[in-house]
Amino acid sequence: MLSVVIIAKNEAHNLPRCLQSVKGLADEVVVVDSGSTDGTLDVCAQHGATVHQRDFTTYADQKNWAADQAAHPYVLSLDADESLSDDLFEELAAWKTIAASSDELPFDAWSLPRLTSYLGTWVRHGGWYPDRKIRLWRQGTGDWQPAHEGGMLHEAWVPRVPSRVAQLKGDLHHHSYHRFSDHLRQLAKFSSLGAADAILQGRSSHLLTPWFRMVFQWFKQAVVQSGWRDGVTGFRIARWSAVSAHWKWRQVRATQAWDARQTVGIVRTDALGDNVLSLPMAGALKAHHPEVKVVWICKPYAADVARACGHVDEIRTWDGTDHKVVEGLDAVVFAFPEPALVRAAAKAGVPVRVATGRRWVTAWHATRRVWSSRKRTPAHETLQGLRLLHGMDVPAALRFPEASDWHGLLQMTPPLDASVAQAATGLSDDIWSRLVVLHPGNHGSANGWSVDRIQALGHRLTQAGWVVAVTGTEAERKALGSWLSESDVVDLVGKLDMPGLLGVLAHAKLCVASSTGPLHLASAFGTPVVGLYQAQAPFWPARWGPLGRGAVLETRQEAPEGGLDISVQDVADAAFGLLA
Repeated sequence: MLSVVIIAKNEAHNLPRCLQSVKGLADEVVVVDSGSTDGTLDVCAQHGATVHQRDFTTYADQKNWAADQAAHPYVLSLDADESLSDDLFEELAAWKTIAASSDELPFDAWSLPRLTSYLGTWVRHGGWYPDRKIRLWRQGTGDWQPAHEGGMLHEAWVPRVPSRVAQLKGDLHHHSYHRFSDHLRQLAKFSSLGAADAILQGRSSHLLTPWFRMVFQWFKQAVVQSGWRDGVTGFRIARWSAVSAHWKWRQVRATQAWDARQTVGIVRTDALGDNVLSLPMAGALKAHHPEVKVVWICKPYAADVARACGHVDEIRTWDGTDHKVVEGLDAVVFAFPEPALVRAAAKAGVPVRVATGRRWVTAWHATRRVWSSRKRTPAHETLQGLRLLHGMDVPAALRFPEASDWHGLLQMTPPLDASVAQAATGLSDDIWSRLVVLHPGNHGSANGWSVDRIQALGHRLTQAGWVVAVTGTEAERKALGSWLSESDVVDLVGKLDMPGLLGVLAHAKLCVASSTGPLHLASAFGTPVVGLYQAQAPFWPARWGPLGRGAVLETRQEAPEGGLDISVQDVADAAFGLLA
């Protein structure tokens, strides 16, 4: 009698609620999946849904194909983040009884009022309610159509006979915004898709268009559509809807400009860890413009790190003298505002030069300036870099607003596979499989841990059966005293080149370090880490925390012997928890 059809990709967090809401009503549930990797298929199996695999095309085409897989004469189409309210369930159950006892109903389709939850608040104004959608229909009486030919957004089910559509009263619950970051991601997604649709329609955007559209959208939603009646929530929604409108028309305007931006440079000429935390910029740029060639400009010692990132197409190294590294670029983004290279890019006539506007050299020489402050906010260094891409008309910080988004933008591959890295260290198979890296040094870039506490942690790890390898430069050996020669640790201090270090960090079971390059490198390769931090500027973990899986321990206190006053027990507990 009734088939429920759903299209999905990575909806394991939403599907249980959706599927549970139709239990006892649907005669079958059909899910069309587009390559989920998060457990969506397991959820479907647990609820007895039939799953079909199909690559995503457009929303309208995907939903039409899903409806074609339904075995029953009536179809109820739901999104994974929707569920039936109790009132709607009862109304549909009554409808189903009538439909089963009738040869032919007077209507072909039924629309449902959709009620959206925004951060736990049901929104009833601002154009968000009743937001009626035709979701129930008899097979063969209509189909999904995009708003215009080839369009990606605003698909709607269109009946062949409009007069044969009835209205149901029960609310269809829409659980679209669990957290504010969900809104930002959707804002970025739909502004980009909306821009693509506008371009397909031949629409254009001029210098002031994004700003006019932003003001108009806010006024329409907050005032004309009575969004103010939803209080703070209504004004917040109006604000970010206005931002979405701005970005849509900003990207429309930037389309022709991107045709001339074939080669984009990203400059990061400081420490290893800083390079790691900025590399997601390359991934974000590729996510928006896959055809662009990304050139990474860094110091020679960071070249192997940049080379390990799958989103970097070319590496240029700068030794402090050769300013030609910025020549031949169509655009350059200064993740680190190196004054000499900022001036060199201007002299070379690089058309688009994006940098912070808070330095004299960049305020003068950059063509596009981003004004967010790094000193007054603990916003993460990666997020700061993504915000710089806004100067390239790429809404990267909106599309990837949280730390959980950033590691996936790295796509890191170690330069040495496990066997080659193992051979470089001379370690046996048994030792290699139990390797934990301790990196005591920090080159003064972060407050470290005392040697006594590092030694105590190393002893606990070896007593538990783990093999401890100590890394660092030869210059750091003196500070470690006789520990390296008088204990069971593996001494790799000063013995690894950069590819070798990357190989060890990528294949170790754990890395413990303060906020240094090796901590961030290990985390970038997916190795669990324990990071030791001072809980105040400029070292705070909110800005310099690792991107991958791990634990961050922080303190404002200094130990009597010097270094961070973080107990050996706390670090050991964190380490063994990650090794379990």
